[in-house]
Amino acid sequence: MLILTIETCTDMSTLGLVKNGAVLAAAEFPSRHTLAKGIISRIDWLLNDAGFKKNDIEAIALSIGPGSFTGVRIGAAAAKMLAWGLNIPLVAVSTLEAIVYPYHDFKTALLAPIINARRHQVYTALFHHGTRLTEDKLLSADDFHTLIDENNEVAVETIIIGLTDGLPAPFITENYVAVRALATPHSLAAIAEKKIAAGETVDPMTATPIYLRAAADR
Repeated sequence: MLILTIETCTDMSTLGLVKNGAVLAAAEFPSRHTLAKGIISRIDWLLNDAGFKKNDIEAIALSIGPGSFTGVRIGAAAAKMLAWGLNIPLVAVSTLEAIVYPYHDFKTALLAPIINARRHQVYTALFHHGTRLTEDKLLSADDFHTLIDENNEVAVETIIIGLTDGLPAPFITENYVAVRALATPHSLAAIAEKKIAAGETVDPMTATPIYLRAAADR
């Protein structure tokens, strides 16, 4: 199955073409250029460069947030339009779940994927050994540390995973290991394949991104 992956929710966006677990083509670009350059033209370039056409796409894996409001909206609009027009499955994947996916086999660590939400807040959730412990949340530094303290009995260390180099200082302490990571095409496609097998696709006309922050505050 050829899966197009779309991730525009973080500071670094990614597009990918993945088939049977192999990444055939991928592109990474700063999200601030998404509007200026056009997400659809980037998808067309990726397809052409890899020798495919839009009709070759068999499913779309969309990183659906939380994250940048503008980025989430642009990625969702493109994915919904393509899935509806091509009549193919659309799979919605939490951006945080995609970030943490490569580390799901870690048995001894509490995993906290993290996205800078600005305003001294982050989007985060907690995972342990492939199990989600919390829903996606929008937290201040104090609330983030409290959440980890409430769940750290399951592990011997805490690993913060994401674009950690841009986080406000209060979120990074000597008690945590920080790992820089993106929501990659491989992770998005792997999660999407499992969701497709389980029948967990979404209607392109009604799919709703994960925003967390109230509309008036975005």
